[in-house]
Amino acid sequence: MFTILIIAALVVAVGSAGYGAVAYRTEKRRRGLGGDRPALPAPSSDTLIERGLRDLRVGDVVTMDGRDLLCEGAISYDEDGHRWVCGRLVDGQEVVWCVVGLERVGSQVVRMLTADPTDVAGYPPEVLVLGDVRFTLDKRGTATCKLHGDVGALLGSKSTKPEGSVERCRWWLYQSSGDDTAVVEQWGADYRVLRGKKVAGDTIDLIPGS
Repeated sequence: MFTILIIAALVVAVGSAGYGAVAYRTEKRRRGLGGDRPALPAPSSDTLIERGLRDLRVGDVVTMDGRDLLCEGAISYDEDGHRWVCGRLVDGQEVVWCVVGLERVGSQVVRMLTADPTDVAGYPPEVLVLGDVRFTLDKRGTATCKLHGDVGALLGSKSTKPEGSVERCRWWLYQSSGDDTAVVEQWGADYRVLRGKKVAGDTIDLIPGS
């Protein structure tokens, strides 16, 4: 009887050891297949979707006519759900304002504008003469704007406006013959006049900064 008990104990011990060896090999194989590795994070959507000029951001580089212009500041406009952007592009001492998507309908129009010294006092007129070009009022409105980066002398010293500040802006869009275009904006008690050309978006390249 004692001999039978010893044999039974040995059978149980061998079976347990065999099960442990199988379990160890199974766990090792699972680890080798990566089952114990943490899941990789999903890639950011920004890396999958190529941004265009309408999504211009601070730090982007805009290439046009063989020149590279750095976007040092950007204004995001929102008028009842319609959104557009104005980027402050810098190349050395030259500053160009790139306005994209101001029209609500139709193809995306890109305007490359520079500041015009013309003073506007009171409500802007229906007809505006800048230099030797006559402009007529096309559209106007009021938008809520968010400021990013260096927007120059807009609203006074930039140091007084923290990143992402929200302001209200009244705007007037003027058209002329050909590609000449102008925009007048009112920020508080101050007006600024931007004048330039409409350009084809496919002639401009965007190199995202982030």
